[in-house]
Amino acid sequence: QDRQLISYKDMPKNMINAFVALEDKTFWKHHGFNWTRMAGAVVQSFTGSGHISGTSTITQQLARNVYLPKIKSQRSIKRKILEMYYASQIERSLSKKQIIEAYLNTIYLGFGSYGVYSASHAYFSKDPKDLTLDECAALAALPQAPDTYALVKLVGKDSVTEGNTNIILRDPDTYIANDTSKNRRDTALKLMHEQGYITDKEFKAAYNKDLINFINPSVKSNKSVNSYFNEYVIDEVSHDLQKKYNISPEEAERMIYTGGLQIHSTMDSTAQSVITKEFETGSNFPSLVSIRKDSSGNVIGANGTILLYDYNDSFNSDGDFTLKSDEVTINKDGSVTIKRNKRLNIFTTKAGGKVNYSLEFKKQYVQENGTFYIYSGGFINVPSKYKKLDSDDNLVIDKSYFKDFPKAMVKSGNTLIIKPDAYSLNEKTIQPQAAMVVVEVGSGKIKAMVGGRGQSGSRLYNRALNPRQAGSSIKPLSVYGAALQKSFDYAEKGETWPFVDYKHDKQGVKSYGSYLTASSTIVDEQMTFNGKVWPKNASNSFTGPVTMRKGLQQSINTIAVKIQLQVGNEYSADMLKKFGLTTIVTKGDTSDMNSAALALGGLTNGVIPLEMAQAYATFPNGGVRQSSIAYTKVTDRHGKVLLKSKSKKKKVMDEGVAFIMTDMLRTVVSNGIAGAASISGVQAGGKTGTTNSNYDIWFDGFTPNYAASLWIGTDVNIKLSSMSGMAARLWGRIMNQVPNAKNGKYKSMPNDVVKVGSEYYTKGTEKGRSTYVQPKPTPQQKQYEEDDDTDDDTSQSSSNTNSGPTIPGA
Repeated sequence: QDRQLISYKDMPKNMINAFVALEDKTFWKHHGFNWTRMAGAVVQSFTGSGHISGTSTITQQLARNVYLPKIKSQRSIKRKILEMYYASQIERSLSKKQIIEAYLNTIYLGFGSYGVYSASHAYFSKDPKDLTLDECAALAALPQAPDTYALVKLVGKDSVTEGNTNIILRDPDTYIANDTSKNRRDTALKLMHEQGYITDKEFKAAYNKDLINFINPSVKSNKSVNSYFNEYVIDEVSHDLQKKYNISPEEAERMIYTGGLQIHSTMDSTAQSVITKEFETGSNFPSLVSIRKDSSGNVIGANGTILLYDYNDSFNSDGDFTLKSDEVTINKDGSVTIKRNKRLNIFTTKAGGKVNYSLEFKKQYVQENGTFYIYSGGFINVPSKYKKLDSDDNLVIDKSYFKDFPKAMVKSGNTLIIKPDAYSLNEKTIQPQAAMVVVEVGSGKIKAMVGGRGQSGSRLYNRALNPRQAGSSIKPLSVYGAALQKSFDYAEKGETWPFVDYKHDKQGVKSYGSYLTASSTIVDEQMTFNGKVWPKNASNSFTGPVTMRKGLQQSINTIAVKIQLQVGNEYSADMLKKFGLTTIVTKGDTSDMNSAALALGGLTNGVIPLEMAQAYATFPNGGVRQSSIAYTKVTDRHGKVLLKSKSKKKKVMDEGVAFIMTDMLRTVVSNGIAGAASISGVQAGGKTGTTNSNYDIWFDGFTPNYAASLWIGTDVNIKLSSMSGMAARLWGRIMNQVPNAKNGKYKSMPNDVVKVGSEYYTKGTEKGRSTYVQPKPTPQQKQYEEDDDTDDDTSQSSSNTNSGPTIPGA
């Protein structure tokens, strides 16, 4: 729980009086409960629905929270009687000041906040002693329904259509001001006025104010090694509670945070800690290169559009943000016009029949001591009544704003200075970023999840759950694994593979034999599509005949494309879905049904690290994919099991195919380009991945016991100085420090696998193996084979549309 205790003397009078006026006006006089209200409730229970309406004094509420957490949601005579008993005990033991102090330190006030100190910082970013009258009343309005009335709500980035009048900030999900409690807040102010706690002037100044005009939430908290994992498991438990017990998200959250639940997570704390530690070590990550800037110092993309604005060009040392003369017009009537399509975003929002306009910073960057950071936006707080749009959709701020808030924005000649009190910037994040997920082979248990580096707070952007381009890490799933499985399918039916020559190269299908196997010889040579040479290899050369195993070991693009052409788009895409990848697009004008996507990993939406870890765990698990789970069970405070979580199994490929793929991927580490991923004491397997222009680098791999996916890249597309060998090295460095990663043994060779010479085959496919006689390697081939830090995707074709190479038989 997010809670910090404060003493009575540090609690402002307005806050104490607001709670007393609204919750229990006779608090200072009664002895624990109000006989009149209690008697009325008893009569209601016999003449009405049998339920007791809200009648509890502050002392009773404290008793309920401390002594009766299990039945505190019940409305019954029994609970009221118990409350009365414990309340009388509290009144005998504590003074009134001690009771109100305990109450305000323990009451739940929504948004994960327990006690007024936590709530003050969560909603207003200040200590309780600094709260204003309207802020005190806002907190006092919450206890009746803290989750419903919570002053801030976090919603998904896609949950707000067209926007919302109460948008506070986007980080990257959307935080909105929730003014559901406004009537109750105003009631608190009325009662305070009637009971003599505030003057007429104070009442009029605070009454009927919109929350958006004074809310200033803090979405930051102390950094925690387990933050990403904890937030993920809590989300999973919340979802499962809602589904099983047919309850609302608010009710599920209340059960989790106040119900004394015990969540039995699947986390390996060593793995979680090691990843977090290594993510904080800057030398583990590449630098950013080829950063293109315009004359103002802004970072621009390949097409010249601005990706990131220069923070130092926008803010001075005092934190002032200055809008330049081409961005703002100081009007003769005293109003100000902020122009659209400049450094600030202007969003039109509609909700509840009201229109509002939000003013937000675009993404900015700053370089400090050689380190690159990104500010992912922020917002400028201008109350809605002062804003409107002109005919050109520019934002006009009324002259009265500058009178009412003279220190927020200052006109200076033909510029406008926005002071720090008027805006809130999102936390800056170090670049490049990274994400890693570790799962247990055979159980689907998530053992570690870290979704970023150098970040603090709650509700962090979890990159482990968000897609990025995969590059060659997709090849074992959609190309090599698919080819071996399709060969198995044909052989099992007693058929041979009807290969098709698509006329893109000289080899055609000569010497393929009857099936594609690990020993099939395929020529790494120039291929032509629509008159253009494609794809290219990272080496910018072609090495001639290689086996399918060697093609995987060296991640040769031409070999992958040739194999995928024979496998076919439908089969490749279907295999990716069987492996559990949910981001594959198979329909529409922009889809993944082409070799640029399915052979080289340039997918429309990319892949998710968690799903890649699951997919790679399938190989050492005998071809069976286990769905991921983050907890095993949830119990209440008495040990009763409320939820159980069990991984589901799905057969993706034949056990023999999985055995051969496991062996092939192990040789990618032992004899191929991923030697940096080696682990002492156990042979690891896996595959690197690098996307076009080095925007994303991956290593996905496994040991007998653990499988893990590691992604490194930036939050915008900026080129990295190193390719995927660096990701492989960090993967190996992390897994080397996790004892459980080195446990277990690989599965023994299944009965449907035969070994001929030094190669493995599923039964039947060995009879139709390649007849190609490989010539002695040339010096160029030898050099290529010795280069174990070269990846292969820097020349991949555009793959986010179907305008790439035309692939026959797709």
